[in-house]
Amino acid sequence: MFRFRPRSHHLLVAACAGLYLGAAAQARTDRGSRLGIVVAALTSPILSAATWFGDQWENATFGARDLSHTLAEIGRLRREVSELRRTNQLLTSELTLLRQGSRLLSAFPEAGEGAVLASVVGRDVLGGHTMRLDRGSRNSVLLDAPVIADHGVVGRVDRVYPDSCRVQLLSHPAAAAAARIVGIEGETLLTGGDSTVLTGLPPYTEVPEDSPVVTTGSEGIYPSGLLLGTTGAARTEGLFTVVPVRLAVHPAEVSVVLVLRPGHAGAS
Repeated sequence: MFRFRPRSHHLLVAACAGLYLGAAAQARTDRGSRLGIVVAALTSPILSAATWFGDQWENATFGARDLSHTLAEIGRLRREVSELRRTNQLLTSELTLLRQGSRLLSAFPEAGEGAVLASVVGRDVLGGHTMRLDRGSRNSVLLDAPVIADHGVVGRVDRVYPDSCRVQLLSHPAAAAAARIVGIEGETLLTGGDSTVLTGLPPYTEVPEDSPVVTTGSEGIYPSGLLLGTTGAARTEGLFTVVPVRLAVHPAEVSVVLVLRPGHAGAS
């Protein structure tokens, strides 16, 4: 173990230092004792450095708090912007539906008080040939009610629920509507399936392509005079002329429809 053994010159140095400090403590100037001046000179940089570090720490602490508050405010503003964007999209969608509904009501002013404006909330165009509307028995929608869009007939209601209904499209294999070709004598029957066609015309009947096909109302479901579609190239099969029909309404593009009363009077 190391032991410090003071020697005579060590003691001499310590004695001199003690005498100097004692003299310095007794010596006075206008600014105080010399010892106080020396101590102040030695401790002043340390105190200044400590003060600087304290200020920096305080600034960093407040800066971290401000940064946390700023980040929280940015997050809140982002959520508000996202909510406003979603609300704007909903309002834009509602406005579009209202405009389409207004056009539809203007196109069919004879629809009457029993007509119900409805939005399409679901569709199975290719598989089930149906669509779902957001109106049902609570809104006075009835079974077999005709459903029309601004371009013509969509189909008929085949199922009714309290707050919704299902529409059987004209392309459905079981769909049928009494019809006539504008400019051609005689009534025909429009049927759905893999292709929508008109049957019942005599063989070799000449049918111009793109002729309008409208309802006659004789089946008791659709009003007369509503557009079903336009004709394609006619052909004779057996005892009848078969006419392909391009339907006027594309269900995939429909968002608003008008549900009429069953047995509604003719459109024109």
